[in-house]
Amino acid sequence: MTFVPHENTMRTPADIIRAARKQGRTHLLEHEAKELALAAGIPVPDHAALQPDDHDAMRSAAQRLGFPLALKALSRDIVHKTEAGAVLLDIIDEHSLAAAVESMKHAVARHRPAARIEAFLLEKMMQPGLELLVGGLRDEQFGPSIAFGLGGVWVEALKDAAFGILPMTREETLEMMQLTRAWTLLKGFRGSPPLDLEAVLTVMDALTRLLDQAPEIREIDLNPVRVYEKGVVALDVRVVMGS
Repeated sequence: MTFVPHENTMRTPADIIRAARKQGRTHLLEHEAKELALAAGIPVPDHAALQPDDHDAMRSAAQRLGFPLALKALSRDIVHKTEAGAVLLDIIDEHSLAAAVESMKHAVARHRPAARIEAFLLEKMMQPGLELLVGGLRDEQFGPSIAFGLGGVWVEALKDAAFGILPMTREETLEMMQLTRAWTLLKGFRGSPPLDLEAVLTVMDALTRLLDQAPEIREIDLNPVRVYEKGVVALDVRVVMGS
């Protein structure tokens, strides 16, 4: 697997899910989850998935993406990358990248001895911004629902999330969002400018359509979704399919 820029993605969400299920998997790897999100109309950082020992492709991808970069190990044996030492951020040059690759191989082997690194994900670091959680869940009784709140490090600390059962009108979605602390920050707080509400709503609409069009999806988390005065980007995407 040489690197393939995400802008050249041609697969549909159904194609991506079908390929993973043929391998007997219920979780998408991160590059697959981001390919699915992008195909659904959800912005993600520019990235490349590369074979673990393809050093030439790694250098080429780094030059195309531009530093600083994030490096992540892709493995069906690793669910929580940070705990397994499978995430390194703010890589500033090619020398640091080569060192990060070797360091990550050793860290994963130490924390998850049985894990096999299938690929590395090299990703453009994004500018700081407000971090949100946007998620979807399919319940056997109530059907699909959507979640919104503060994301990133604030998810566990503040548990700032509101939920709504789909389908929802725009007005109902806005009412749900207004139940959260995230809404106050999104609208501008203590001199900080208002952020791109319309872009956030576009992400939520795209996620709603995706849940409708891909009934195989049981859970999908976009966390964090980083929002700016103009634009949003989903930094991490997790997709779980029904068994």
